[in-house]
Amino acid sequence: MTTLHLLDFVAMAIYFAVLVWIGIAVARSGRGEGESESFLAADRNMNLLQTTCSTAATDLGGGFSIAMGGLGFTLGISGSWLIAVSGLSIVMVSFLMVPKVKRWSDRVKGLTTGDMFEARFDQRTGLLAAIVIGIAWFTFVGGQIIAGGKLLQVTMNISLAWGVAVSGAIILAYTAMGGLKAVIYTDVFQMFVLMIGIVFIAVPIGMVEVGGWSAMVEHFGSNPGTASLVDWTAVGWKQMLGWFFAIFPVWFISIAAMQRIVAARDERTARLSFFLTGVPIEWPLFAIGSTLVGLIARMLLPDLADPELATPTIIMELLPAGVAGIVIAAYIAAVMSSADSCLIGPVAIFVNDIYRKQLRPLAPERELVRVARIATIVLGLLAIGIAYLVPNVLDLILYAYTFGAAGLFFPMLGLLFWRRTTASGAYWSMLTGGTSAVIWAVLDEPFGFSASWAGWVVGLPVLIVVSLLSTHSPDENPDLFN
Repeated sequence: MTTLHLLDFVAMAIYFAVLVWIGIAVARSGRGEGESESFLAADRNMNLLQTTCSTAATDLGGGFSIAMGGLGFTLGISGSWLIAVSGLSIVMVSFLMVPKVKRWSDRVKGLTTGDMFEARFDQRTGLLAAIVIGIAWFTFVGGQIIAGGKLLQVTMNISLAWGVAVSGAIILAYTAMGGLKAVIYTDVFQMFVLMIGIVFIAVPIGMVEVGGWSAMVEHFGSNPGTASLVDWTAVGWKQMLGWFFAIFPVWFISIAAMQRIVAARDERTARLSFFLTGVPIEWPLFAIGSTLVGLIARMLLPDLADPELATPTIIMELLPAGVAGIVIAAYIAAVMSSADSCLIGPVAIFVNDIYRKQLRPLAPERELVRVARIATIVLGLLAIGIAYLVPNVLDLILYAYTFGAAGLFFPMLGLLFWRRTTASGAYWSMLTGGTSAVIWAVLDEPFGFSASWAGWVVGLPVLIVVSLLSTHSPDENPDLFN
């Protein structure tokens, strides 16, 4: 099947109508006292299923779902280690970070990374942390919108420009109405349908179509030019280290992770949901499944012009009418779930760390929600503009990861685990680490080392040296997380 059936289009229309309806329903139910808590923190009462699905959908549904199919098409099965790094990161976060952050956020109603840095260090450091993480995740939004646009392009037979515009419009509609609570509610069924459609339907059908793993190994292994596609160790050590430095720190400083910790019902729910997202959802299910789809596409459609369209093309080619429409709808919606999750983070930072703290400290709750909705639309439109300028999904995602990870990873570790860390140490580590990574990226990553390396090499020594040479200011609370 090269095009979708009428039934597929009907299923997709209904699917997206449901998403918008959820946004409307959540907006209506959240009116009155506690409206801002509903919009920005999902009432801090999400259960295990909701928290797990939302955490997983945020990371996997968007750029990774598109990019991993493309990576499987071009790099092969060893590309699955990219997601393995992310899975390792989130498992470590579930043990090391989630308990401390959850107890703090419940105790003081903390909301953002800026809140946490301000409480531990001072207002200047908190504001810088908020700006750094906000910019990094705002850039991430563009990658997700591109992914949604590409899916609409190949499935609806429209231009990429229209695809980006339509996907962006749907994201803005339900996010602006329902905020984080609507985002989490939609993530639940999006993640279920996505995992079932890709891992348990598309992969088995595709493997049957190509004759199984042994036939795939024989097909690619017979040609020296493609033998590496079925080699688990084909990815080079520089590439692997680059992925590690760029991706491993992300869950420690992720604004989406912060919001899921805040939104979870209790500490146990938060910890278990993060662990399950890392294992088995990210690894091995999604990592291997999504990479196999790319390999299947390379075998069946070797002349595919854009490798990042491997997954949606395989869905359209292999899945029966009706099923394909549902899976494509869930696939597009899951892509959108990553975009809206990453968009609501910068919105929360703007409303909480800039508007409420810097501009209108006495703003009433209804005003904060109104500003949040306006900020969602404005930042979303800006993200769509960025999406047009940077058309490669994986590059944009890794750049956003690098930018945030280089600046915040070591200050975050110091905040949580090293009492001697001072506000000055954290502040200058953020500035120098982030700046070093940006400069290294502008220089086109000399010697083949990724920009995140520069951030680590500079940021860690600065944090240690400046902290040891400075003292805690009266505004600091060095015992907050100890």
